[in-house]
Parts: sequence; C-alpha cells; structure tokens
Amino acid sequence: MKSNKLILFILFATFFASCDNELEIDPKQNEDATVTLSTETGITNILTGAYAIAADGDVYGGRILTSADLLAQTGITATTDFRWRGTFGECRQLYSKSILVNNAFVQQIYARNYQIINAANIVIENIDKVQDPEKQATMVAEANFLRSMAYFDLVRFFAKPYEAGQANTQLGVVIQPNAIYDFTIDLAKERSTVDEVYAVIIAGLNLAYNDLPEDNSFYADKYAAKALLARVYLQQGNYPAARDAAHDVIENSGRTLSTKYANAFNHDVNQSEDIFAIQITKQTGENEMTNLYASENNGGRGGDIEIRSTYLAKFTDPADERRNFNYINPDNGRRLTSKYTNQFGDVPLIRLAEMYLIRAEANFRATTFVGNTPVADINLLRTRANATNFLTITLATILRERQLELAMEGFAIHDLKRTKASIDVFADGTELIPYNDNSLVFPIPLREMDTNSKISQNPGYGG
Repeated sequence: MKSNKLILFILFATFFASCDNELEIDPKQNEDATVTLSTETGITNILTGAYAIAADGDVYGGRILTSADLLAQTGITATTDFRWRGTFGECRQLYSKSILVNNAFVQQIYARNYQIINAANIVIENIDKVQDPEKQATMVAEANFLRSMAYFDLVRFFAKPYEAGQANTQLGVVIQPNAIYDFTIDLAKERSTVDEVYAVIIAGLNLAYNDLPEDNSFYADKYAAKALLARVYLQQGNYPAARDAAHDVIENSGRTLSTKYANAFNHDVNQSEDIFAIQITKQTGENEMTNLYASENNGGRGGDIEIRSTYLAKFTDPADERRNFNYINPDNGRRLTSKYTNQFGDVPLIRLAEMYLIRAEANFRATTFVGNTPVADINLLRTRANATNFLTITLATILRERQLELAMEGFAIHDLKRTKASIDVFADGTELIPYNDNSLVFPIPLREMDTNSKISQNPGYGG
C-alpha cells in the first residue's frame, strides 16, 4: 500500500473526484495535512471523507454488493438466479469464476476499504483536537463502525470463510492498527488470521454501539452498529449472539418495516426501515446498483444483471409482491429488478427486514423463541409482501425467505459460504463449486503483491 501521496490528498481527491460539476470546491479543502490534523474542523472533515469514500461506487455505493451477487452466480448454464449481460470484463471474471490478479474492480474494493480504515485510524489518533468530550466519543465510535465495516467485507472477500467451532487460523487480511501518514516508507505487513480480523471487527462494533447516539442523522448510529454486529455474528455461526443483537435492533431502534415492500427502495432520504444507507446525491455520484441493474430509462446501462426464471420459480405464491417487483426492459427484453430505478436513490445497506430474518434463523437454529417465533417473524415479512403465511417452518424455508427478501442486495455469496452451500453448475449435481473453493475468494490485488513484500497470495492465483 505504498504511495507518494499524502493521506489528506487521497481523502479529498476521492471525495471530490465523483462530485458533480455543479459543485464548486472550497479552496480551504486544499489545506495541507499538518494544518488539517491540527484542527477540529480538519479531523471532522476526515471523518466526513471516510463516509464519502464508503459511498463511492467502487465500494458501498454499489460494487461491493454487486460483486457479492455475481460471485454466487454461474455463467455456464441457466441454473442460478441471475445472469450477467454486461460488457465489463471485470464483472464477467467474477461471474465465470476466472478472476485475474489485476482485476480493477477487485483492486478498488481492496484499496478503497483500506482508505476507509486509514481515515478512521487518523480520526481516532487525532481526536484530542476535538474539544467536546461527547463529540469526541461519537466521532471515535463512528470511525470504529466504518473501520469494522471495511474489515468485515475485506475478510469475507479476500479470505477463506470463517468456520464455526474451528480455530480459523487461515490467512485473513492485513490489520492496520495505526494510521499511516507517510506512504513513501516501507509499509510491508503480513496478513493476520481470519480469527484475529473478526476479533477486531467485533471489538470495534461493540465500542461503536456503546458510544454512538440513538439518532445520528444519516450517519451511523447505535443501532446501525448493533445491526452490523448481528450480521457479523450470523456469518460466524454464533446464533445466540446474532439473535440477541437482531432482537435489540427490532425492539429498541425505533425502526419499522415499510408498509409496502416497494417502499423500501428508490428513495432519496432514509425511510422507516433503513438502519444504515449510503446517501447518493448529484454531488456525490451515481448509485452504482442502478448503473448495473437498471434500464437506460431508469438511469442504468440497460440491465447488465438480468433476472432468470430460476429465481422466479423460488416463489410459492404468485401474488408475492417480491416476485413481481421487476419489469421488462422494452429495449432488449431483459427482466430487471425494480429495486434500483432511481440513479440518485440511496443504497440501503442494512434494512430492518434483515434483522427479522436473522432473529428467525438464529432462534430456529438455537431452538429458542426470543422476541417471537421463527414462523411469526417470517410471516411478518410475507404479510408485508402480500404472500400466503406459513403454518410451519423449516431451516430451508427460512434460508429461502432470505433469498426472496434480500435478492440483489449483496448477500448471495456470503450466505452461500456461511451455510456451506455449493453452486450447482449444471443443476444435476455433476459439477459443484463448493463454498470454500479457491475461485470464490478474491485474489490479493497485483498492486499490493508488488509493493508488500510480506503478504501472501491466496491459493489459485500464484505468488
């Protein structure tokens, strides 16, 4: 991660590179790093810059989510839910499980997340410049939330899956505990284990939960931290902890499900169901999800990711509004999701519906009934979608409900890995891509391999 650029240049360049031409840049943004790090305004700007990096289309503005969905599909036969129809070679590599070490999209996911981590570290290390103790605590908590979020996606994409009940000593990603101010020095560092990375993630989210306010505008708040913690625990297979975290959010966050499934998407400001969403404006750039999922008339490229009939066949009730929440692009006949039809709409990263799904699954696996029964939680979502309620439920039913509710929101590969499922290439069991296959792990980018003499490449990519 060497660079001859100062961190502040990276932060502000990243933020303003995606700005609309309507925005005039304040000359004060060009202040040097020394001045910036010595003022409360400067430290506040760095935290704002960390959110801005996260909102970039290369990461949480879309590409992290689309990458997770494409990696769980196969382009060989029409056996998976979605089909890649676009021209981006980088996306096709994910779709066909032939990722190259110089894949530019993979490189950007890696680099942008480490920029978020470094910005968070800078805020934490220089928080003494902020005068008000309450504001200090909130800013450090926000930095920990963003840093944990970045590490969580790095370790899920660039390392073998976490295995419940195991030591998890497999290589994770590089942990950067301290801020980097000088990118001209030797920054070589080994990868930590998956277990060590998860420990950092959980510690950061617990701190964030304890110190964040319950209401923090559209920035991360207390229950955004707890909701992400529920997701982390679910990924680990720690079902009691996942259940309790999700239950806390459901009971105490004040969020409520949107009255209609469609109302959870394509809005410009946070809705009642949003726990944490990426804010997209004409100044900060486009919603990258819309770019890949929508028709030209809806601000996209025509529908690079198309819905297959295999996805529609998963619905047991033809009246289910989630089944019908799509449209045919008249220009090319592709069936496209209606979740992303506003190119400047927010990107929902954590919705309350996910918390109900986590509580239902975790209760079922733990044979408990905290908050509600699993079937009641699932039926709450089905009622909202105008689907027939279940009388009884199985684990397979709950997992299927996740696919129906959260499709095309960046969960596919992570759910496949944590449930130890496989991609059935020909839909007959003759060729399976198992959850821990090398092809389902991103390579450490070539740029990182060239500049970090202590890092090891993932299996299947040489080095």
